[in-house]
Amino acid sequence: MGPQGSGKTTQGDRMAEYLDVEQIRAGNILRKEIRAQTDLGKQIDHVVNSGGLAPNELVLNLMFKTIDLLGDDAGFILDGFPRDLEQAEALDLHYPVDKVFNIEISDAEAVRRLEQRRVCPNGHVFHLEYHKPAKENICDICEKQLMQRKDDKPAIVKNRLAIYRQETSQLLDYYKKQNKLVVFDGEQSIKAVTKDILDYLKNAR
Repeated sequence: MGPQGSGKTTQGDRMAEYLDVEQIRAGNILRKEIRAQTDLGKQIDHVVNSGGLAPNELVLNLMFKTIDLLGDDAGFILDGFPRDLEQAEALDLHYPVDKVFNIEISDAEAVRRLEQRRVCPNGHVFHLEYHKPAKENICDICEKQLMQRKDDKPAIVKNRLAIYRQETSQLLDYYKKQNKLVVFDGEQSIKAVTKDILDYLKNAR
């Protein structure tokens, strides 16, 4: 968990590699539907581009379908899910989580970071400060044009953050009561946050 721009995906990648498990990114699953221009994808696109979040019934169906494909004994890391109490309670009925890592940053820092994020049509992510492409505005991996996502523009980011803060306050309390919540300072360098997380995992094993 963490606000937009907190580095959830970057740190999730490193955790997944260390633990040798799959990382399931809710945002990627939803964007895949949007790119495919399915009826479902068109509905999601309209909501996301206005700064809102996709309906819970839709998100839950897509996420559980993805997790089911991993098999009964597979471990996994969830990125960007659950986003609210309803999703968390539904998740607990199917796949109770072990720990919830919250990477915390301020809203001002989130807006600053997301203004500089760039993506290619294939979903490869770069950052103008932390992870620059070798060629300006060109993806290092597939050489497609990099662009700013519509939902990374400041006005939309602020709207998403307001929704996130409102819904997440209950979610943080929910996991705190279960003694599952671990909070990390996301305003440190990427390397420092990674060290804090991996040190925790090493001590917990």
